[in-house]
Amino acid sequence: MLRVIDRYLLKEVVLNWVAVTLVLWLIVVSNRLARLLGEAAEGELPSGVIFTLLGLKSIDYLVVLLPLTLYLGVLLALGRLYKDSEMAALGACGVGPAQLYRPLIGLALLVGMMVGALSLFVVPNTAALGYEMRARAQGANDLSVITAGRFHESADGKMVFYAERVSPDRENLEQLFVRNDKDGVQTLLTAKRAHPARDAATGDRFLVMDEGYRYEGFPGDEVFRILQFSRHGIRLESVEILNPGVKHDAIPSDELWGSQDRHDIAELQWRLSLPVAAVCLVLLAVPLSRTTPRQGRFGKLFAAVLIFIVYYNLLGTAQVWVEKGTLGPMPGLWWVHGLPVLVTVGLFYFSRMPAPRRAA
Repeated sequence: MLRVIDRYLLKEVVLNWVAVTLVLWLIVVSNRLARLLGEAAEGELPSGVIFTLLGLKSIDYLVVLLPLTLYLGVLLALGRLYKDSEMAALGACGVGPAQLYRPLIGLALLVGMMVGALSLFVVPNTAALGYEMRARAQGANDLSVITAGRFHESADGKMVFYAERVSPDRENLEQLFVRNDKDGVQTLLTAKRAHPARDAATGDRFLVMDEGYRYEGFPGDEVFRILQFSRHGIRLESVEILNPGVKHDAIPSDELWGSQDRHDIAELQWRLSLPVAAVCLVLLAVPLSRTTPRQGRFGKLFAAVLIFIVYYNLLGTAQVWVEKGTLGPMPGLWWVHGLPVLVTVGLFYFSRMPAPRRAA
């Protein structure tokens, strides 16, 4: 009978867990997509890298979401069992908290291992790749970031582009203005049309401009050259960013082990805390899910979310304290995980839940 109950509980929890994960993941990914589209509209990112960056960042979101969604999945599944009086029937059959925890802890450990693998090995690689892609996109003179009616400055600050109209495929620019400052000579170029091209022999990229003027010199100088051209090309140089803005979340975990730097210690403890949080939250969800039929399955959802927010904020605060030296590596972030365990014990005590009994 216990195996049947275990499978039934796991089915209910997993269905709710998957549904909540998909909903929350879509919400945070949509929010991130809006931010990336905003950066592309401002000319800070080329449109071609938006979805790649979004995919890399969505993996990072899963690390935080999976413990939360498992926690909510358990709450919703057990809340429905209480609402439909199925939990009362299970209690009459001798199923107590110990029997409830048996399948749930196994699921929590499995999810914890998944979160640990993502946090320790996958996310640092995706974060490093994301920072590298951003650096390359910002270092390249990519015309795809140019938007109509806006000035766009190249990564090295030597060129400024302005186009009145840009084709949907961003391959043709109309009424183009370019200011080029090279080797101390300031050049202004205007053209009716322009398009990017690549030299087949050298691989160099050029901006080919048609029907325009080239102005050389500085305003007020006696010598000022004005040239009219039917076709003119300027070379688009890429800037190599040697030290892109890489944060601690992109450092490989094997480099954090044994490090005495406070920032490295705090980052490593944060990565290890995420799988631990998955288990602690499942422990808390069982007594917290207890409701009366009148309360419904969402009766304690607000309190559960509030507890999660406090828990994760304390983890973030403890991480900052370790980075600043306010807290040592011990207790570090580990003391925070004791709080949901204490709340779990308190809920069992004050709710006077029946003592665990073995099923007949």
